[in-house]
Amino acid sequence: MSAPVVVGVDGGGTKTDVVVADLDGNELSVASGGGANHEAIGTTRMAAVIEAALDEALTAADRGRSDVVASVFGLAGVDWDSDVGLVEGALDILALPGERLIVNDSRIALRAGCSQPWGIVSSIGTGAVTAGVNRSGGWFRTMAVGWGEPSGSYTLVSESLNAIAAHHHHTGPATSLTDLYLDRLGYASVTAMFEAITRGRSKIGGRLAPLVDLAAADGDLVADDILTRVATQHADMVGGVATALAMLDDDFELVTSGGVHSAGGAFTDRFSARVHDLCPSAVLTPLAGRPATGAVLLALDAVRQAAR
Repeated sequence: MSAPVVVGVDGGGTKTDVVVADLDGNELSVASGGGANHEAIGTTRMAAVIEAALDEALTAADRGRSDVVASVFGLAGVDWDSDVGLVEGALDILALPGERLIVNDSRIALRAGCSQPWGIVSSIGTGAVTAGVNRSGGWFRTMAVGWGEPSGSYTLVSESLNAIAAHHHHTGPATSLTDLYLDRLGYASVTAMFEAITRGRSKIGGRLAPLVDLAAADGDLVADDILTRVATQHADMVGGVATALAMLDDDFELVTSGGVHSAGGAFTDRFSARVHDLCPSAVLTPLAGRPATGAVLLALDAVRQAAR
């Protein structure tokens, strides 16, 4: 009979990581697959992607499914309580024994980056979410719906396009973002660019967000204002989560993850300054490891809790 193991799964929009670890937290194997966001590919395909990576990881660790005593699935797209039940039913195909926990992927990023089981995570990529756990185990996360909160690089790009259009309409100041966007997208004029965007011929998402930092670094006041406003909005979300969890005066770790945070620059400076205005004792901690490690740690937490 093989030694027991736990399984941690990080199912993102484009990639899925599965980690198998022993009960001391030592990682025995890692396997990867495609995206596992049920909103994009459906629950049947999601389960198939996870199953393939799970079997690969278990084989590499010389274990079988019957050796799993706890599993945690941190999945993109698990945004509402109703999603948990939907995904749980699809994952029954895995037939994994022991404790099983299905959470939003922000929860495992938080656990992966913190040195203790509580803290707050600010994840800012194309979209964004802010979430936290307090010392008592209370949990709160923003809805990540784009209303009442910013949406990462998408908001930076949206605000840039708004500024470019405002100048074209003679209602806003000139900005170097205009030439930067036209050059990067290959359009000869503002009207040609916006025609392509509105007619669906150019889908830019959040990929041009680095141009805002570039323009701000060159002294563009419009870009600098956008960076400051969006960074402040994201920092305010940290303050909101801390308020909900009664953590404003706590000395917690604030895990930062996602492409906007990792890019650093002026955004990070403004974000950090505003966070410390709201939460003076917060310690910004960039996520260094893989989020799936957080899923493993949550699985080990569950094993220890069950043993009490």
